[in-house]
Amino acid sequence: MNIYDIAKEAGVSISTVSKYLNNKTIRPELKTRIEEVVAKYDYVPSAIAQGLVSKSMKLVAVMVVDIQISHYAAAAYAADKTLSALGYRVIICNTLGDEENSIKYLDSLLKINVDGIIFVGSIFNFLNKYEKVLEKLNNIPIISNNGHINTKNSYSIYVDDKQGVYDATKYLINKGRKKIIYFQYLSTTSSNLKLQGYKDALKEANLEPIVFHTDELMSGGFELVKQLNQSQVEVDAIMCGEDIIALGAISDLSAQGYKIGKDIDIIGFNASLFTNLANPKMTSVNNKIEETSVRSAEMLLDIIDGKEVHDEILPCSLVIKESA
Repeated sequence: MNIYDIAKEAGVSISTVSKYLNNKTIRPELKTRIEEVVAKYDYVPSAIAQGLVSKSMKLVAVMVVDIQISHYAAAAYAADKTLSALGYRVIICNTLGDEENSIKYLDSLLKINVDGIIFVGSIFNFLNKYEKVLEKLNNIPIISNNGHINTKNSYSIYVDDKQGVYDATKYLINKGRKKIIYFQYLSTTSSNLKLQGYKDALKEANLEPIVFHTDELMSGGFELVKQLNQSQVEVDAIMCGEDIIALGAISDLSAQGYKIGKDIDIIGFNASLFTNLANPKMTSVNNKIEETSVRSAEMLLDIIDGKEVHDEILPCSLVIKESA
């Protein structure tokens, strides 16, 4: 059964049935007739049909790189919780960091008329090189959590990654560490800002930056320690661009006999659950992913409601534990 069948049996117009299904005011006697038909056939209205009338699907997409990674899982959870509480359904799009996969997701989202999209991470800035994709997204409300998409209705919320790593590196320098290595993951806008914060802090202290790079996250810490060992570079502290890389480094170096927090300091980035899994517990930069995700959801709904929105930036903070 559909709204046409209901309208015919109830003896009302299709527009009257549509108004009833979208909780709009209709004459009491017409409402009663429609309710009798709905109850008779146990009718459940289609979300798509309701959306066509209300011009809103009450549906939002959250795009992340890898939902297995706690950082992205926390972001998706916080956005979903906020949006669901306000009556929206949420689609989590797990792109696996693949450009083609991301574009396919966007094509699908456009076909079902989502009300808005939240992108988590600066990795999605790659979309800015695809003009045809940007044209398609021009009229959709977009919030980028720590990135920016160059469309007409797009806004961003940032954390100051560069300042966060700068402050953490200064903390190591003030502790007397002088051979501070940086472990970088990927080369996104965010990761490059983190790297710059590290370099700026070392430059001020007249220290030489030494950077090791990996594109692997889960095994990245082990890979980078291997690179470090092979280089025979002296080190008394490591600043890591991600907690999970720091976790691997702590595990590997501890197995080699280093006393973490004494022989060598290690700091991560994200202040994730991994900080408490490390032994010793990991000092890390808190980039406030849950806070920015909640604000992303709130900002997106403000755009949908026609409210004025501006880009926002939040400071990071250093959470000191045992590894540094």
